[in-house]
Amino acid sequence: MFRVRVFTPPARNEEGLLQAGGELRLGTERVGFLVDLTHWTVADYERQWKTGTARLLHGCPSSALMTAYRGPGEATHLIWALWREGGFVYAQEHPVVVTELDPPFDPTNPYGHVGERIPTSVHDLPIPEWRVDLVQVYAHAMGIRWPLAS
Repeated sequence: MFRVRVFTPPARNEEGLLQAGGELRLGTERVGFLVDLTHWTVADYERQWKTGTARLLHGCPSSALMTAYRGPGEATHLIWALWREGGFVYAQEHPVVVTELDPPFDPTNPYGHVGERIPTSVHDLPIPEWRVDLVQVYAHAMGIRWPLAS
């Protein structure tokens, strides 16, 4: 199964920042993350996730899912980078450091910040990486619950 969603109501953390709990489901793995709601709403993230997933369905070799848009300025944003290779999609969490960018960061179009996939197991990198069947990502992009028993 592949799914990205917000599963908790928005709440303020101890610093007063508005956030919610998010989940990226990759096969049997459930990876939690915090969704920053300071500058974007849950609906903004959901729209971007739908667009980002559809990119893979329509043949793009990579895509991105925003999880923390921290507004204009010099904040570091967080994305899930996705790469389509063979019959699989690989996912890694990536920071986007705004101070290293020439043009302003556009959270609705984070795809150019994904770069090439570096297989973490091959290069022994300390970055977690997940893999899911491509058919599951396609099903999610088309609104089909797959596998049907889930």
